[in-house]
Amino acid sequence: MSRMRIKGNHIWAEAGIWVPKFVRTVGCAGFAGVEHAIGIPGTLGGLIVMNGGSQRKGIGEYLSEVRCVDMKGNVITLTQADCEFSYRYSSIPSRNLAVLDTAFVLQEGDPRTIRRQLINIMASRRKKFPSKLPNCGSVFLSNPSMYDVIGPPGFAIEKVGLKGLVKGDAQISPMHANFIVNNGRAKSRDVLNLIYEMRSKVYESTGFLMDCEVRHLKSDGQLRPAHISAEELADRG
Repeated sequence: MSRMRIKGNHIWAEAGIWVPKFVRTVGCAGFAGVEHAIGIPGTLGGLIVMNGGSQRKGIGEYLSEVRCVDMKGNVITLTQADCEFSYRYSSIPSRNLAVLDTAFVLQEGDPRTIRRQLINIMASRRKKFPSKLPNCGSVFLSNPSMYDVIGPPGFAIEKVGLKGLVKGDAQISPMHANFIVNNGRAKSRDVLNLIYEMRSKVYESTGFLMDCEVRHLKSDGQLRPAHISAEELADRG
């Protein structure tokens, strides 16, 4: 599930390909548009499901279609419009579909220019984001309304004095406050407690409720934004 092929500016790739490999291969072939995803350590299928990316961009921008399989084993092809892409969102999870492969139509670009962009993006990520400790990735979504008034989630969390806060073995990263790192044996409860604290304190200070980008998988198999589980845990005490 990690094959890909390029024909003209049409790129086909299976869902299991590692995102950095996909981005590098496309860039070396002289096609631009997905450079922003170079440092995301996941598979292409997961990136599409979340419309993931960086620099406030999403992978769905250049997607032409995606093939999925439903719970009965039927293969379904969705267009870009069918996926209803918005910031860190697609309709694929609500349809209970798993991604098989996808097709993109990308812009032609200069491979040397693209390579420099990839190097610069990776250098910037290494400076800003924790990479030496396990973490669950970017925790909170960047809300455009909050961004215009306060700034990104990490800045808001740092501003209320929570950067570096520890619960059990989970810690709000001292490097970037929108990441939670595992210092050894962190439990999901530790992470959810931090998420509740971060969300509550920022709301008290700014009036903005941050919603989670990261998902929590409950023991009953339900997958949902982690702040919902964090609220439930807090209510149970």
